[in-house]
Amino acid sequence: MAFDARYEYRIEIDTMEDAKKIVSIATKLSGKIVLRSGTKFSVNAKSLLGVLLAKKLNWSDLKIAMEQDHYSEFEKFIID
Repeated sequence: MAFDARYEYRIEIDTMEDAKKIVSIATKLSGKIVLRSGTKFSVNAKSLLGVLLAKKLNWSDLKIAMEQDHYSEFEKFIID
């Protein structure tokens, strides 16, 4: 699932509702959107199972990577 994302932001998923909201937002947007932890792990952000896996495993340095900039849609989850 490797691809060269043009936009990448650190995010935090605190609750099950956060995970559902991220998937809900991602499925409405165009382009590829993935959650990454380092270079080894990535899951499709449009998949509830994938996002829940990222939350359950408590990946360190979790980032959302996108082909198009959807910062404003995910701003609530983005951390500095």
